[in-house]
Amino acid sequence: KTCGDPSVYGVLELDAEKAIEYIEKIKAQSGVRITFSHFLAKALAEAIHRHPEINCVLRFGKLYPRKSVDVFLQVASDKAGKDLSGTVLRAVHTKTLDKIAKELEQKVTAIREKGDKDYAQMKGLAGMLPGWATQFLLNFGGFFMYTLNRWTPLMGVPKDSFGSIMLTNVGSLGLDEAVAPLVPYSRIPILIAAGSVQDKAVVRDGKIVVGKVIKLCATFDHRVIDGVHASHLSKSLKQIFANPEAEFGY
Repeated sequence: KTCGDPSVYGVLELDAEKAIEYIEKIKAQSGVRITFSHFLAKALAEAIHRHPEINCVLRFGKLYPRKSVDVFLQVASDKAGKDLSGTVLRAVHTKTLDKIAKELEQKVTAIREKGDKDYAQMKGLAGMLPGWATQFLLNFGGFFMYTLNRWTPLMGVPKDSFGSIMLTNVGSLGLDEAVAPLVPYSRIPILIAAGSVQDKAVVRDGKIVVGKVIKLCATFDHRVIDGVHASHLSKSLKQIFANPEAEFGY
């Protein structure tokens, strides 16, 4: 077939020192276990909130804005890592880090102990169908939910089940960086694969020192996001990482 994939890839390396300090501060104040994934969810949501033109759904050739910034986080639904699931957090830019951590922990625990109820029906049906029929099912589901902007619980998934952006932490697998594909059914404009935090030589005040850095590998839909949008998002993330306490307002 003629090439029709609108995906564009990019890598952003960020200084993680201030982010780590901020995470430790909030952990000490709240007593809640907070990870870099929680910080990234908050930072990405805040950056997208500042650039709402990114937070859109493509429908019949036109862009329609979402009402809130929601983040989908991929989750291993079993300890052996044989099944990958996920959960969506709504209006993440309005929530504090400790609240994000608590909400995600509750959802992950529920998935691992009680199963993935939100997506069980769709997974079960897809598992019984041959490959070509599964593709048809997903294409129809995406068309019905996003293109027609309709939803019914009979679909077996929550409304707008993947939110504004998808975040996967490949650093937890020991990977420094990786790129991941957009899931066409999800209709998200951007997916971020976050690598592990690494020690690296960086320049501070004109001197080479050992610092902490992290690479964010982005896959985005060029029909929604172009180079200018990516540049704006990159600048906002750099500002947040440089001074998260001031940027988050707490």
